[in-house]
Amino acid sequence: MARIDWNLRSRSRACMKCARPFEEKETVRSGVLAFEAPLVAELFAEKLAEEAAAAAAGQPVKPHPEYVRLDFCEDCWKALAPADWISVWKGPYVPPETAPEDPLRKATPETLLRSLIEGEEPENHIQAIYLLSVMLERKRILVERALKTAPDGTLVHVYEHRRSGDILLVADPRLTDDEIPGVQAEIELLLGLRPSPPSPSAPNLVSLPEDRAKEDPT
Repeated sequence: MARIDWNLRSRSRACMKCARPFEEKETVRSGVLAFEAPLVAELFAEKLAEEAAAAAAGQPVKPHPEYVRLDFCEDCWKALAPADWISVWKGPYVPPETAPEDPLRKATPETLLRSLIEGEEPENHIQAIYLLSVMLERKRILVERALKTAPDGTLVHVYEHRRSGDILLVADPRLTDDEIPGVQAEIELLLGLRPSPPSPSAPNLVSLPEDRAKEDPT
């Protein structure tokens, strides 16, 4: 299965080309592009030069993502040169939420999806991530912007979070009807909706009925 950069940057607060801050409800043009695209090199030229200098000096540099999200005002979008976009769309600008989340709030499908995607090994939870994203799409929390096929044949859903503007790339594991109940059970377990299975090393303590407990074993 293709390597997936599960979580892309959130919606920008300003145009990537002219740097003008977006105004609330202003139409914003957004797209996902491969990091190696010429337009990305143009927009991030200064940052890439700084990284190259840091690498030459022996300083650690974070690896680049495979894809990046870019946001533009209408005027700059019209002036852009053609590019091989993975997905493009437009919508009204919504300022990011500033209210802090309650750390004691019970886990939800949305918070679980984020924790799995932002964890150390999201590829180990591909099936749960996919099913959670489908659930959130049905609840209109996520909206699918595109469906792409990776070079190895993997289907990749491009989702946008309606409120935050975050972009999620979710691989389609092609679940069968027989596999879905098991993945649903995994999700319920992670959400605390069902008890954890007993440890296989724990003794099987079964209480005898009262009449049998009083029987004379001799």
